[in-house]
Amino acid sequence: MPFFRRFYKHFLNFLLFPLAISLLIYLFTKSSIAAGFFLGTTASIFLLWNWYYNLEKAYDSSEGKIRTGTVARLLIVIVTCLFWVRFPDIFSIFGIAGGLVLSYIMIIFRAIKELTK
Repeated sequence: MPFFRRFYKHFLNFLLFPLAISLLIYLFTKSSIAAGFFLGTTASIFLLWNWYYNLEKAYDSSEGKIRTGTVARLLIVIVTCLFWVRFPDIFSIFGIAGGLVLSYIMIIFRAIKELTK
């Protein structure tokens, strides 16, 4: 199974619903929390893609050093927060934080699912 299909099956199909709902709420109400949640969820998708890519690369790798992509994920969060710094009236930091937390919730759920197999 190709990488994107595995990523979609495990993570993306669960994040598309909150992404679409937050976009619709923002379009109809112009809520800064919904805009921030949309931005945070979008960044969360990139965070999960980076994490899942590095996880699969670590599974396939036979070398001793495992890279987890921490610096890239940190840069994604910093860039996302810079949107809030630049446009504080459009994006709410609470919405951004809520969207960013989604990726870590998904990682925890995946770990629990793997442990209970």
